[in-house]
Amino acid sequence: MKKLILICILFSNNIFSQEIDYNIFFKEESVKIGDSITLISTLKYPKNIEIIQPDSSYKFIPFEFLDKIVFESSSSNNIIFDSTIYILQTFELDSIQSIYLKSYIINTSDSLEILSNTDKIRTISLVNEKNSKTKTNTLLEKINSIFNSKKFSIITGVIFSVLVLIYLLFRKKINKYFKIKRIKSETDFFKNEFDTILSSYLNTNDIKFLENLLLKWKRFMEKLSKKPYSSSTSSEISLFNKNIKSIKTLKEIDKCIYSENEFIIDKNKLIILRDESINLSKNYINQLKNEQ
Repeated sequence: MKKLILICILFSNNIFSQEIDYNIFFKEESVKIGDSITLISTLKYPKNIEIIQPDSSYKFIPFEFLDKIVFESSSSNNIIFDSTIYILQTFELDSIQSIYLKSYIINTSDSLEILSNTDKIRTISLVNEKNSKTKTNTLLEKINSIFNSKKFSIITGVIFSVLVLIYLLFRKKINKYFKIKRIKSETDFFKNEFDTILSSYLNTNDIKFLENLLLKWKRFMEKLSKKPYSSSTSSEISLFNKNIKSIKTLKEIDKCIYSENEFIIDKNKLIILRDESINLSKNYINQLKNEQ
C-alpha cells in the first residue's frame, strides 16, 4: 500500500512539474443581468498529456452556458496551446460575480484535476436609484385609467394556469422534444468539427490533428453511451465496444501516434469512427422516441 501511494505521488509530481498554464478572463468589465458575457480560456500544457476541458455539460455557476467557440490547437517545442471562448449569461443579483474552471488530466488509471485562476465581473443593475422626490401629477389623477389592472391580473392568472396544466399533462413529451433537439444539434456540431479536423490531418499529416480527432470522438461517444471512453485505452475500449472495425482503427491510430514511422491513416478508416458516433446518436434518439 505504501509503495502504491509513493508511485501516485511521484506521478503527480512529474505531471505538475511540467509546464501547465491555465488562465481565464472576462472580455468585458461589466454585464447587465440577462445579457451574454464572453469568458476566454487559454491552456498551455505538454504534448504528452491529454486534458479534458469544460464543455456544455459543465456547471458554470453562477453563470449559465449559452455557447462556446473552440479554436484549433497550436504547438511549439512540444507544448500545446488551446484557446476556447465561452458565451455565458447570468441572472444572479450579486454585484460582483466570480468563476474559475476545472479541467482534468487523463491517464491510464485516474484523472488529475487542475484549476484555472479566478476572474470577477461587475453586474450592472437594471434599476436606477434616484434620490429626487416624486411629484404627484394631479392631472393624471383626474383621468380614468384605460388599463384595467384587475382584469389583466385575472387574464394573466388564467393563461398561466393553462400553461402550467399543459406542461403537467405533456411534460414528458415536451422534455423529450427538447432533449432530442439538443442531441441532434450536438451531433451536427460533432460531425462538422470531426470533418474539419480530418481534412486538416489529411492535408498536413500532422499528428496533433489526429490526436485532436481521437479526443473529440472519445468525448462524444462517452457523452452518449455513458461509458469511460476518455479515460480508456484502445484495448480497454474493446471490452465495451464490440465494433471490430472501430477497434482496428483505434489501434492503428495508436500505432501512428506512438511509433516513429510516419504514415497517413486512410480517410475511410477514420470515417468509420465518425459514422459509428452518428449511428449511436440515431439509436439513442430512436430509443427516446419509443419511450412511453
